[in-house]
Amino acid sequence: MADSEQTHSGGFAKTTDFKWLGIGVVVFILIAFVMPLPESMMLKAEEIFGSTGADIPLKAHHIQLILALLATCVIFFATEAIPLPAVALIIGLVQLFFGITEPSRIVSTYAHDAVWFIAGSLALGATLVKYGLDKRVGMLVINLAGTKTRMIVIGILIGTAIPTAFIGEHAVAAMYVPIAIALYTLTNRSTPAPRLGTLLLVTIAVGCMIGGPMSPTGGARNALMIGFLSNIGIEVSFMQWVTMGVFYTIVMIVVMAFILPLLFKPEVNDLSGAVALLKQDLEKHGPMTKKQISVALIMLLVVVLWIIDKSVTKSILGFSLGLGGVAMFGVVLYMLLGFTSWKDYEDKVSWGVIILYAGCISLGFVFKSTGASSWFADQIINLVAPLGLNSGVGLVILVGVIGAILTNLMSAGATVAVIGPVVLDMAQSSGTNPILVGVGLAIATSMAYWLVIGTPASSIVYASGQLESKDFIRMATLGWPAALIVLALMVIIYWVGFLGINPSGIGF
Repeated sequence: MADSEQTHSGGFAKTTDFKWLGIGVVVFILIAFVMPLPESMMLKAEEIFGSTGADIPLKAHHIQLILALLATCVIFFATEAIPLPAVALIIGLVQLFFGITEPSRIVSTYAHDAVWFIAGSLALGATLVKYGLDKRVGMLVINLAGTKTRMIVIGILIGTAIPTAFIGEHAVAAMYVPIAIALYTLTNRSTPAPRLGTLLLVTIAVGCMIGGPMSPTGGARNALMIGFLSNIGIEVSFMQWVTMGVFYTIVMIVVMAFILPLLFKPEVNDLSGAVALLKQDLEKHGPMTKKQISVALIMLLVVVLWIIDKSVTKSILGFSLGLGGVAMFGVVLYMLLGFTSWKDYEDKVSWGVIILYAGCISLGFVFKSTGASSWFADQIINLVAPLGLNSGVGLVILVGVIGAILTNLMSAGATVAVIGPVVLDMAQSSGTNPILVGVGLAIATSMAYWLVIGTPASSIVYASGQLESKDFIRMATLGWPAALIVLALMVIIYWVGFLGINPSGIGF
């Protein structure tokens, strides 16, 4: 019985799957110690470290070791063979045991503003949920959307996408599921409407997926990419990301508002009765309290500070606070003013997520510092060069397609962690703007449409019992190609054409 419970436990409650653990270890050994050292790795090590008098064969072997670590991490991320925070810690242990990184520097490879940002964003979201501000957003959407089914679908898409750009998608999805089920259940009493229930719940999952790319706070994958870009000397401000990401979110809202009712044609076109009953129930919550207003204003202050950090704040202080510094300011302010306690953060913040992404930052750092990402990037560029996709807009779109495929096999954050440093090296070595490649990859990893486990939001709506796995596959048959087309149009028409970002430059 215990084994059965362990096997079916989810998320960070999962324990070791020894079969996949063994496969991962075997893969590491084969790549690191059995596979002959490629001559190209020796050449890359000499190119990078030759002038320093370093032991070139040892440095080349470090490249091989990190590639073995990468392959093992891909297996562990995709299969969750061991608890994911343990993967994050193994990344550091491999560096230590094989002398790749000195013990005194290991901690610094895990430390980055992006890690503070992820921790702060999770804590801020937990505070909003504590005071029921997430439910207030749901009430507002229902009041504004009207009673027509299509308008409610549009309202849910907007009402999930925008909050997801600022707080965790799991909180947003959990907020809307009861509302969707209530609308379906109240309607189903008089008119059997199974497709209506499917439509409303799939809409929640999709809205959460298309909202994340809009801002740096829309997912840990975005913070990771900002961290990777920072590692190569490129700083992306909050508003710069929003300016680039808003196109995708807006266009995808329009596209999915058309596609979803087409795929899941609802039995009824007007939900007047259900909406009226739901409004009566929601009105029982009464007006916002002073505490809720104060919590909302502090969150608004944090968002404003994110926006002006690289401009106004930097001009006043002489330096910027960073996304992480601003997030932590909001977290501490909530505690100082008595709105929350450390116990709240202990209970409601997923510290495993923070450890996981700190490990991913470390992987990206060592991938870059050993020359492994540069070597890997060279191999891919040589492979796609005959297709004309080795630089410029073609490379940006190719990276987007790769990211959109991989994100359906492992988490979005893991996808960015694994290939982020590689594609940025590809961009640099090919003369392509790293911002286009990096932000393009982060947005593409939001396209986890195919599987129930693709995103936390998908898992939450599936857990309602109103959906089947085939419903996600059906949605993805049109939604996933449409998202790739929108990504390509965004790069060509909006980023390069309208915003004027130089595909061959190095900045915004």
